[in-house]
Amino acid sequence: MPRLIHAAVPVLLLSQSVSCVASNKPDSTPDQVGSQTAAAITISPNLPADIPGGAPGSSLPAASAFAWQEFIALNWPALGNPRDTPDATKLFGQPGYTGPLVWHTFRGKVEIYPGSGVPNGYSSQPPSFGYDAPPQYRYSTSQFPNGGQVPPCAGQDLGQPTAWINLDEMSEIGLNTMYAGKVPTVSPGAPSVQQQFLFMAKANRQEYAYVVDPATSYYTHGPQYAAATQNFINFYTQLSNGGTAPLKPPYINFPVDTIESKAAWRRLSTTEAASGRFYTAPVRYYESIPGSANGICYRQDTWGLAALHIIRKTPTAPYFVYATFEQADNILDANGQPVEDVNGKVLLNPGASPMDPAITVTPAVAANPATASSIEHFSPASANCRPEQRLYYVNSPSAPLTTQGVICVNKRVHDIPADVIAANQAAHASIAAYNAANKISSSPWLYYKLVNVQAQPLDKPQGQPYTGPDIATFYQANIVVETDSNLQTFSGQFQKPIADPSVNTNNLITEFSLTGKPLTNVYYSPKLYNMGGCMGCHGNAQVSAGTDFSFILAGGRVAAPEVAVLPSSAPLPERVQKLLGVLTNHP
Repeated sequence: MPRLIHAAVPVLLLSQSVSCVASNKPDSTPDQVGSQTAAAITISPNLPADIPGGAPGSSLPAASAFAWQEFIALNWPALGNPRDTPDATKLFGQPGYTGPLVWHTFRGKVEIYPGSGVPNGYSSQPPSFGYDAPPQYRYSTSQFPNGGQVPPCAGQDLGQPTAWINLDEMSEIGLNTMYAGKVPTVSPGAPSVQQQFLFMAKANRQEYAYVVDPATSYYTHGPQYAAATQNFINFYTQLSNGGTAPLKPPYINFPVDTIESKAAWRRLSTTEAASGRFYTAPVRYYESIPGSANGICYRQDTWGLAALHIIRKTPTAPYFVYATFEQADNILDANGQPVEDVNGKVLLNPGASPMDPAITVTPAVAANPATASSIEHFSPASANCRPEQRLYYVNSPSAPLTTQGVICVNKRVHDIPADVIAANQAAHASIAAYNAANKISSSPWLYYKLVNVQAQPLDKPQGQPYTGPDIATFYQANIVVETDSNLQTFSGQFQKPIADPSVNTNNLITEFSLTGKPLTNVYYSPKLYNMGGCMGCHGNAQVSAGTDFSFILAGGRVAAPEVAVLPSSAPLPERVQKLLGVLTNHP
């Protein structure tokens, strides 16, 4: 254990506030040439209040520094009780620390919306309504008679405490399942695949208190919820049709500092686990019980963090600020060589196309309802690449996509911008200086990088790609959370599959209604935007579900966890089917 420098000692004021600015300018990336001047990054457990000067119109360097300050504060060792609270006696990257980090102690979606009954520890007393109760994951009691709790798998160590990380999502919003090619597979027919990425979503105290407050009881999805969401949907519908009537309460409006997080985790190889390049923590995940038609059990193990989304409503960003981070070694070529360095600078070009097989997209056409959504074309049409060391994904059989088989990932569709690379250099320099001041010999946080941050909505014409100099920011995507070409280049809205066989149903994403009317996905007064990337995706929950950018609220009750599956056997998850029933096109 390193010597802990306490706050009363003056040197801690230096070490706890170490900041650094990148001194060397990286090469410009093809998709965005910015100022490449990074703002100072401070190692502090305190969340920044907002982007200096406000989120609307902020520069990418300022937004990137804000995103890093959030990342550092939320990855600080936590007290655990109360939740959401950093432990000021611990260091960032504290050697030997095995407890939760701050964002781990946010409530998982099933802790807010259990399959039946009220949230665990719920109290009607403000301000926190029992938020600080220890983690407990209770799904539908009709499927899991033990109070909705999933039973342990055979051989599971029952002496382990409940993991703060509950991996109850197994796909990228039902479109595909995602794998790391560098981790060996288990034997054929095994209940799960060792290299599969699994996912989770959480929300902080502000969101929990807002939805479980007896004054609203939005967590029940009862009459008050229905009225509030419909009011916003009606407002958006008339606005998109040229109306000017004001938005009238009640409607969903989360308080400032509401935070949601989404993360991707996977099992590490022995070499990776020993490398010190991954943050690891206990996780809970789910498998089908062999020989059972619908039985599910849980396992707990130590896995590595591969990606982290942070979305946060700030005083100047009612649409939330969207930041996404990755572990540095996510993208490798077929031989296991890194495609990017730890800061995101491209090192090699592993292929002419981001995906193997190559994918092209036919844009949506307003005049033809049969092509209201963009269509993917694969070459060859039947995917069958050899991943070797590369990331790969497999489309879900029941998702309305055009191919099955293994699709390998060569690189991002849009490279990390130069300004973000500079921010990563600055952050890593600050972490290194902090580590030296506190005698920390190694820290996994030196091997995580910001991919991008969206601090204000952008707009693009429907039916054609966005081509602005900030293209990577518009299409912000994480390579292990939004991997396929649909999500790497997302804009527009989600749409339910269409029953008419004469109409294209090959895509869940569209930019036009079947009447040819353009669809937008973000409202920021007084304008509607066709936004891309994370903000555009969450915007569907705002304008089509009326839930203020929250899919956690739109999804509501979580009946059962999703299970780890073999490639090509993943059904469209229940949560996705539910959301597609909610996210209808209203204009």
